[in-house]
Amino acid sequence: MRSLTIAHTTASSVHGSKPWLTVLAACLGLAVATYNTTAIMTALPAIRSSLDLDTQTLQWVINIYMLSAAVMMAAMGRFADIFGKSRMFLIGLGTFAAGSIVIIFAGDAVMMLAGRTLQGIGTAGIVSTSAALISVATPEEKRAQALGLWAGSAALGFALGPLIGGALTDIVSWRGIFVLDLPLLAIAALLCLRIERSGVAAVRSKTDTTVDYLGVLLLIVTLGTFVYGLTSGLEAGWTSLQTLALFSIAALGGIAFAVWERMAADPLVDFGFFAQSRYVAGTLGMFFAGVLMMGALYYTNLFIQTPGALHFTAFHAGLAMLPFTLTMFVTSLAMPRLLGSYSFRWPTTIGMLALAAGYWLTQDTSNQTAYADLYGKLMILGFGAGVCYALLPRVGLRGLPDESAGQGSGVINTCYFIGLAIGTASGGIVAAHIKRVLVGPVIENLMPGTTGRASLDLVLVHGSQSQIDHALARVPADIAHKLRMAMQEVSDNAFDGVMEMMTVVALIGAVLCAVLIRGART
Repeated sequence: MRSLTIAHTTASSVHGSKPWLTVLAACLGLAVATYNTTAIMTALPAIRSSLDLDTQTLQWVINIYMLSAAVMMAAMGRFADIFGKSRMFLIGLGTFAAGSIVIIFAGDAVMMLAGRTLQGIGTAGIVSTSAALISVATPEEKRAQALGLWAGSAALGFALGPLIGGALTDIVSWRGIFVLDLPLLAIAALLCLRIERSGVAAVRSKTDTTVDYLGVLLLIVTLGTFVYGLTSGLEAGWTSLQTLALFSIAALGGIAFAVWERMAADPLVDFGFFAQSRYVAGTLGMFFAGVLMMGALYYTNLFIQTPGALHFTAFHAGLAMLPFTLTMFVTSLAMPRLLGSYSFRWPTTIGMLALAAGYWLTQDTSNQTAYADLYGKLMILGFGAGVCYALLPRVGLRGLPDESAGQGSGVINTCYFIGLAIGTASGGIVAAHIKRVLVGPVIENLMPGTTGRASLDLVLVHGSQSQIDHALARVPADIAHKLRMAMQEVSDNAFDGVMEMMTVVALIGAVLCAVLIRGART
């Protein structure tokens, strides 16, 4: 969603070169990226079992993808300005495909995380150039329709991802999700090569643009150390040297980034944009929307596949999430058309309140809850997520001049992906804290005076499935059975705690929208 300022002479030169091929390539590449963002959610339990991942590493399967996409989003837009949009779109497709291949052959966590990192970088390349490609390739009178298809393909990828991912996981393997990427990406790449021959590849909106490499590096250091500190802090200790060092590096990196961006000739982030309350509302709102998205896509999805709860298969979990994903899809397409140029202040506030209501209603879910009691709540969440996802970026961009839309959109996208990563990490902190508080007394009650209780506590809260099974195999069978039953109730409480956290975040987001979004056309 970068680099939307295009020279008129260039745009007119490519209108006769089958512009809908460009639209098809851009939409197909974007659909693959968004489909992968949600398809993996239904496959997480299978991935965890197959690669024997502990809780923290499983979170990083999501976080490293979100962070690499967030950090590279603005940089990829700048590369597109310098080297050409279709060329960078091709590189994004190729990088994503390379990540998928690495994941297909992954035998351990290292390969899995490496593949997800490549996918995140590829996503940044695809997202940051696809809308710009459509803008330069389509006549002005058809551009709104083409960009509508582009937005719809993103929403459709998000909506169908859990269902397709679940089906492939159950029928073939979780690796099938990433096998499917390859032919789709190949088709998009072949179309893009045809586009290059038509002259779109030569399009550059700013020939004098430079890339803020130091800004990219500082952003990587800041976000990486902060999120790693969050995910490891509970296990290592919040006052441990490791955690304090990580947060200190993150703080120093953030300060250095802010100082440097104000000095840089061509910064990644123009802090002058934040003088407008609407832009602050758009960026912060999308950050909160990212956090809130993970409450449904990550934590609710994991819960409904948990043994002892609904224990759905991956495919059934994908079906179970359709009330959320399809409601979000329909809402995100309908809202901008229904509201037109009217104020978005109260619609976005209502969207956040719908998320708060949905999460509050979901927080009493337990392993005895039937799915019939969930799907209505998922629809409420889908409505709220769709409103926020569709309107908040427009709130931020309405206050910017056209020539700054590309950079402003890049920052908004970056905030959204950061929110996705923070949502995963912060929910994990809440869940792990609740588990540690509740598991200790259970172990003490069942195994009074036994040595090694602390290590058993740690394994039950943070360990992989094989580590948990190995630890329980070393205690008497009757106690192991009671521990497994107790852990079901502990998991219920942990899930409810995450839902309560999401409720609070949504309420903060509602206040933010009501206060910061002002004016008749915002």
